Amino acid sequence: MADVITTALTYSREDVNKYFLQPMFLGDQDISRFDVMLNVKSSFKLQKFASLEKITKAYASGFTGSTGSTLTQREIVMSRVKAEVEQEANTFYNTIVGDWLAAGNDIDNLDGTMLQEIIAEIMGKGLKRDNSRQLWFNDTASGSADYDIYNGIFKNYTSLPAGQQIVGPVGALAADAATAQMQAAIDASPDELRELKGQAVLEISGSYADNYRATLRSTGTEIADGVLRDGEDMLSYDGYPIIVHREWDTHISADSLATDPHRIVLHVPKNVAIGTDLGGEATANFWYNPDLILNRFRATYAIGTQYKNDELAVTNISA
Repeated sequence: MADVITTALTYSREDVNKYFLQPMFLGDQDISRFDVMLNVKSSFKLQKFASLEKITKAYASGFTGSTGSTLTQREIVMSRVKAEVEQEANTFYNTIVGDWLAAGNDIDNLDGTMLQEIIAEIMGKGLKRDNSRQLWFNDTASGSADYDIYNGIFKNYTSLPAGQQIVGPVGALAADAATAQMQAAIDASPDELRELKGQAVLEISGSYADNYRATLRSTGTEIADGVLRDGEDMLSYDGYPIIVHREWDTHISADSLATDPHRIVLHVPKNVAIGTDLGGEATANFWYNPDLILNRFRATYAIGTQYKNDELAVTNISA
């Protein structure tokens, strides 16, 4: 048995109805910018039909059919995932939170108590953080149970044409490196991505964001000063909105599997397809097992990712 809450507690007569949780910096949770396909329960193929043009000709009698739209398929491989935690109510007996336990003979059952709400909230935040991390960094070849469930966005984009996978600098970033590397990604953009500039974004690591802000600070222009005052949410480069992923830096620093710290993805977000059987927020099931005297929480769902078009993405990742 492994309790989700393990810290030793001592009894102190404080305000028992107040509690706090360690902050969970959830990072990228607004996945609505991607093409999220709900209620998907099994692997399936995306059908891509090439654009058709130059079919309009000068009028002439007769019929001449035009061709040129090819069908390309990319598969979203769905994987089933599960998260489970358990808690023994006796852990809290004769502690500050003991008043949250049920009264009478049902003291070991956390159903309906404040402790059940706290554990469910802790688990929910952990689920969201895992989803954000795995959505980007998962790699079935990683050999890690924390990363090998399905292929994430970075892994999928390794199938892009070589010219759209730029190798960025390693080590400490030189001055103005962010602007140079964002420009390199733009320069490598296919014409189709440039056509859709109004839908494209630059998603960058916190290391590049800090470097870019240093560049803006050094320019001392009114526009740069305004951007710095408005914060990261207002960052942009050459007309492309910037989404800063400081959670990338956190995971890269903490996990040896998540290497290559400086990262840029220039793409149309709807180019990323996410399949899931969830119809909304993940929810955890709760039950009390009287035989084992344990309270258990479980969440399960299916998820998979893929991208649609080679032409709508460029990556720039340090070697």
